[in-house]
Amino acid sequence: MLVNNSGVLTLVVDTKDTSDRLLFAAINLIAKKGYHAVSTKEIAKEASVSEMTLFRHFGTKKAMLEAAIDRFYYTTSMKELFENKVVWDLEKDLLMVSKVYLSIMKKNQNVIRIAIKEGNSVEGLYEQINKHPRQLKKLLLDYFSNMQQQGKIKKVENLEGLTMSYLYMLYGQFISRNFVEGQHITYITEEEFIRTSVLLLVNVLKT
Repeated sequence: MLVNNSGVLTLVVDTKDTSDRLLFAAINLIAKKGYHAVSTKEIAKEASVSEMTLFRHFGTKKAMLEAAIDRFYYTTSMKELFENKVVWDLEKDLLMVSKVYLSIMKKNQNVIRIAIKEGNSVEGLYEQINKHPRQLKKLLLDYFSNMQQQGKIKKVENLEGLTMSYLYMLYGQFISRNFVEGQHITYITEEEFIRTSVLLLVNVLKT
């Protein structure tokens, strides 16, 4: 998968996967034109398949959008990261989590664009989207709890509040840099931002 400067998803692998072609087409067209302005016929044409094929794979446009959100959001990658790649070193792990999170969010800007533009117009869309940050919050809380049990970080009264502060910092960085031209506010690099954010958390939690 490649992404151009406008955040448009371009499929360069699994070109024979009809489901993926349909999902990429749906996300790109809905992000550009809006959910209600795009027809299933148009999505099928963009994916070079028949409308009947679209219905056979997903049934409805809404079901396709929900499948696309699950396909392109970060939950699967983040779950695999926490299960297989953490080294139980707070600074190293949070640097890795931050970089992976922002990388995935940037690759899938159109999913976020749809969430912001269409959240109130498509029934159940916010709930579909919000399950992903909720899952990431749980992964982080479980990680921090495990680190506390190992004696590697100190216990804090409001661990969820601290976790959400970290997630909001990352999300704010993503929105600022990719949606409201945040580079006009500060010229620090993304790498500098990540390191500063992580060090703030490390200083609070280190024993």
